[in-house]
Amino acid sequence: MFNALFTLFVASEFCYYLLIAQTGIIEVFHSDIQAFFTLPLGGILGSLLVYRSFGWLNTDQKKIIFFVGLQALCSLFYPSLNLVVLGALGISLGMSAPLLIKFTKGHYTEIAIALGVTYALSTALFTYEPILRGNLAIGLSLIAFACSFFIHRLPEHPEEIESESLSIYAVLAMAVWAFLDANLFETLSRSSDISIWRAETWHIILVFHLVGMGVAYLLRDTLREHHSFIIALLFALSYMLYAAREAVLLSMIYPFVISYYNFVIMKRLSRLGNLRLLGMIMVFTGWIAGGGGLMSALGGYTYVGVMMICVLLCTEIYSFIYQTSQKRINHVQ
Repeated sequence: MFNALFTLFVASEFCYYLLIAQTGIIEVFHSDIQAFFTLPLGGILGSLLVYRSFGWLNTDQKKIIFFVGLQALCSLFYPSLNLVVLGALGISLGMSAPLLIKFTKGHYTEIAIALGVTYALSTALFTYEPILRGNLAIGLSLIAFACSFFIHRLPEHPEEIESESLSIYAVLAMAVWAFLDANLFETLSRSSDISIWRAETWHIILVFHLVGMGVAYLLRDTLREHHSFIIALLFALSYMLYAAREAVLLSMIYPFVISYYNFVIMKRLSRLGNLRLLGMIMVFTGWIAGGGGLMSALGGYTYVGVMMICVLLCTEIYSFIYQTSQKRINHVQ
């Protein structure tokens, strides 16, 4: 039961990020960053301070309950959000996201189900007018708020999962993935000739979101050493299909890689263990890299994503060749 409540909590928060914070608010303010700049600023501030205690907010669950409650309160004003409310909403999202990820440690089944539900629902509701999503924002927030009271009852993982560290390259790779996703997503959202979410291909997108999530979940350990190369290759293919205006194939590959890389990121970040470091990485990979991808798309600089893909692929190929040669040398010795 508590696993189901936790899954519902994660899914409702993810849906809020996608349908309200990402596609909703940006569309309501017509992508004018000056009109909602306090949202990302608040998000950065919240993520950087997530490790601190504030009076009676001295436990992770109390912080989750308080800041999800603040999110619900801010949602009452949607879509008429001023800079103060946007800043408060940004702080609540910046605080709650790292805490949510920390709680998902070892709960990979719940992550996969929650992300699958999120992408399926977000795809189905993508064409729902952003300005009319007020009730949706309140509903998702209230669901998350109610479920947050039961997080402490979540059963612990039967096997002890050791905390892991991330290399600088791993963090940079995740930031590049977030940039590539935001860049292509925003470009497609504004495209008049290949807007796949507004076309009849939306059901294909939904299916391949679920397929991508299933593959990432089932092969999470088998392909552990190859995730980065696979993601870089799939992003390269997605950009190629966009350039070729192949809407149907793009509706298969792009949703697949979105689900795939987000599961990989969630799995990696959940094993960090250090909340302060997690908050800093969230700022870099989420708010800065994701925001950079958005700004790049708005400026018409989609080619920046292509350049990043080339660098990423070259790095992955070099790493593969180097590791293979090292293994052969060790084998001979």
